[in-house]
Amino acid sequence: MPAIPADSLIVVTGITGYVASHVGLAALQAGYRVRGTVRSLGRVEEVKEGYSKYGADVSKLEFVELDDLESEAQFANAIRGADGVAHVALPGSVPGDSDEIPKQAVNSTIAILHAASKEPSVKRVVFTSSSVAVISPPGFKEQPLTDKDWNDAAQQKWEIATEKDKEKPSWGMLRYAVTKVLSEKAAWKWMEENKPTFDIVTILPNANFGPVLWGSARSTAGWIQATAHGDGTYTTNVPPQWYIDVRDDGRLHVLALSDPSLGGKRIWAAAGPFSWNSIIRTLHKEFPWLQLPPEVPGAQGEPDRQKIDNSVATKALGGWISLEQSVVDTAKTLGF
Repeated sequence: MPAIPADSLIVVTGITGYVASHVGLAALQAGYRVRGTVRSLGRVEEVKEGYSKYGADVSKLEFVELDDLESEAQFANAIRGADGVAHVALPGSVPGDSDEIPKQAVNSTIAILHAASKEPSVKRVVFTSSSVAVISPPGFKEQPLTDKDWNDAAQQKWEIATEKDKEKPSWGMLRYAVTKVLSEKAAWKWMEENKPTFDIVTILPNANFGPVLWGSARSTAGWIQATAHGDGTYTTNVPPQWYIDVRDDGRLHVLALSDPSLGGKRIWAAAGPFSWNSIIRTLHKEFPWLQLPPEVPGAQGEPDRQKIDNSVATKALGGWISLEQSVVDTAKTLGF
């Protein structure tokens, strides 16, 4: 019997977000009832309309307002009666002090775990972590990576950072990596210390590409949008990494809730390495009228060489959406 059978109630935090929107869609398509948290109920109709276009049964969809991702009380209200939780949302920054984000993310992690521990119906909580909780790009060395690895280097850089370091363009990515390292470590530590009746799974996606279900390009889908517009900002500054189609990411979150064998695991959510040149070529082939950035020389234009053990996700999903299909579908949903 699956950890959480079909028709159970699943809570998806931040359901309007890029990855969370696909977690919600995949859950509906798998036969679950879904409760999505939103900062404002004003976006409810947009979400329903977006899901309806993909054939989802929106009669199984409900919403709850949650505007404080550090509030145990709000989480308790959101997960009341739920069988499973996918905590995808990342706290925003304190106004004027974005370096508070890592602390906020840890607080959010602990708050939802505390709330879940007081809700007898909860059987499993799935957290959206990130590949940067293991290592920061670039991966120009053929370095083997497993679910046992942690990005301690990012944490160390953060702890000794100077004000000058905070002015560097790379500071935002370091902050994001530290956010994911600290919040995921906090989850595992809390589980070890409290031993609740539910278990957890953490999903570690790399760069997400694939359809945007509503609104404008967000997160890494914006990389494809910018490149298709001829903007070389990402092709020249963002190191090549591994990718995952956001539809596979959504399905993997749902499988992490439903498959008993996945309980207690850290799961790499990465289909394979990509290069910026392969993305540029794919866009040129499918949309020959676009004025694209030039191909990128040297290692920046080559595929990521990290050796990631994605065997658990590969077995669970049964295969991956190709990079080419993912890039093309991203561009099409953005109007190209």
